[in-house]
Amino acid sequence: MISKGKRWRVLGFASLLLLTALAAAWAIPVPYFVLRPGSAVPVLQFVDVEGADFRERGEFLLTTVSVREGNALEYLLAWMVPGSKLVPREEMLDPGENPDMYRRRQQEWMTLSQQNAILAAFRYAGRSAEEILLGVKVIRTLSGMPAEGKLMSGDRIVAVDGQPTRSVSQLLRKLREKRKGESVRITLWRQGKKLEKTLPLVPFSQAKGGQVGIGIVPMTERRIRTDPPVQIRADHIGGPSAGLMFALEILNQLTSEDLTRGLKIAGTGTLTAEGEVGQIGGVEQKVAAADREGAELFFVPADVHPGDSNQSRAEAAARAIGSRMKIVPVRTLNEAVHHLERLKTASVKGPIIDTPAVLTYNDPVFMVRAGAM
Repeated sequence: MISKGKRWRVLGFASLLLLTALAAAWAIPVPYFVLRPGSAVPVLQFVDVEGADFRERGEFLLTTVSVREGNALEYLLAWMVPGSKLVPREEMLDPGENPDMYRRRQQEWMTLSQQNAILAAFRYAGRSAEEILLGVKVIRTLSGMPAEGKLMSGDRIVAVDGQPTRSVSQLLRKLREKRKGESVRITLWRQGKKLEKTLPLVPFSQAKGGQVGIGIVPMTERRIRTDPPVQIRADHIGGPSAGLMFALEILNQLTSEDLTRGLKIAGTGTLTAEGEVGQIGGVEQKVAAADREGAELFFVPADVHPGDSNQSRAEAAARAIGSRMKIVPVRTLNEAVHHLERLKTASVKGPIIDTPAVLTYNDPVFMVRAGAM
């Protein structure tokens, strides 16, 4: 018979081995990121339209995904924890990008999504909104490309070959006029100093038919002025996918009608300044987060083009967890608002799909990233 003291020693030794193994597994990196359901929180806490006098009977919910750099322990848990997904590192990060760069990029996309949401909501409501283009911000330079070592993250390009350049589209248009072997003169602001850099142009991608570039990830830098003023405080959240829900909350504060209809309405989707909804990542995890918080309706970007999958993935995710939350695919802010205006103040739980009319589609994130030189 094993004595009580010996049993305790064996148990202590086994516990020590387990803790050591867990610590070792935590320290071993794997080439994956782990996605899990994040939160579904009221958008109202982030958005403030000055002078708004309203009361929401329901609430709009902003959904997020928990993204963690993978280690051996997380890798094992991902196979056991419902709603987890392993994403290869190369699918999350751009070439030459590290996790810190990825986080900074997500913050830039968040800023873009806020500005687009404000413009789209004010334009929909017919209210005053001014977009002031300031130039092209360099998010980062690409390894092995001409801009590396000459341009820096945070530089603001204001002219190309002496011609004012205030947006990414203007920059791309000027570069498309160039050919391999030519050079381009970039005028930029860096930490309060105006500089000029001359860079050679090289082919950016064989797949782009010989398109040339300088090797940056660009973003239009701008200032938005509205009447009344709007503040969005969501610095702790990254990525572009909150645009649609920000816009719906802004509209709800701008107008007298309560679009929530007393319901919990969750959703996701990028948004252009023109109000077009685009595809996002982590839709399955966002559906799970919304269902967990009791959302009755979930707006999701509609599948329009080959390769789009948000709508089909959201429907499949809702079925997999037995959710009665209604999945509503939309292509524009206009569609989302019109769907809400048709709702009665009652539960919408029921069919899993509500297909809207076919409208045009655009994805600003795809455009910016595909256009990065």
